[in-house]
Amino acid sequence: MSWVSLDHFVTVKAALATQAAATRFLNVGGKASVADAEDSVEMAIAGDGAETAPIVFHLVYEDAAGNVSQRIVTVRKIETGRSGPMLLCFCHLRQRARRFSLDRVMEVFDVSTGEVHGDPVAFFLGHPLLTVAESHEARAFRLCSDDLTILTVVGAADGRFDPDEQDQLLVHIFDRYEDGALDEDLLRGRLSLLAPDHASFFRSLSRVSPEDGRLLRRSLRRIVDADGQIDPAELAFVDTIEATLNLG
Repeated sequence: MSWVSLDHFVTVKAALATQAAATRFLNVGGKASVADAEDSVEMAIAGDGAETAPIVFHLVYEDAAGNVSQRIVTVRKIETGRSGPMLLCFCHLRQRARRFSLDRVMEVFDVSTGEVHGDPVAFFLGHPLLTVAESHEARAFRLCSDDLTILTVVGAADGRFDPDEQDQLLVHIFDRYEDGALDEDLLRGRLSLLAPDHASFFRSLSRVSPEDGRLLRRSLRRIVDADGQIDPAELAFVDTIEATLNLG
């Protein structure tokens, strides 16, 4: 049987998946398939349709316009971005590369096991062959998330959040993270999205450890001094935070 390639089995399983999923599809959303219509622009990927991995799934997918379709795809990788995780796939219907927002996948049928998964996000993000290594920037941001929440609130406490104050958040990340090089532009992009509220601020306060608190205290003082003007209200706010965290 050496003349039968792996691609042959991929194609066979994919064909069987279409038949097996047809009945289930009617129970998901109750919408007719629009797979014959053109894909939306957001799904297009530049490049050819060459497959790189025989990891085949049948998807029930709803695009941004609310159109539901069934797709047999070979997943290449999971890509993360500001809009959330995306599946980068070879679409067997379109015979070309396509991008699918993981949040819009309604159901996934695993061709290799015959299992149906109703929580596609959890399934794909936990798949051992598709797990994406966490970037240094994402890891650094996660490590510093509570500190950044607190520092952002302090920086804006006087009604302004000056560029010099914002820079201190970046300095704080570089001071704390020692596991690899960081892309400053990527970090700035993520920092620009921070908008902590009351609840997140107090949650972050409750999670600061004494060890992390020492570095946080230094960054708090840097933010107060960053714009060259010591605002009494901002300074009083920092004093209260330090007292709450026993950083005096």
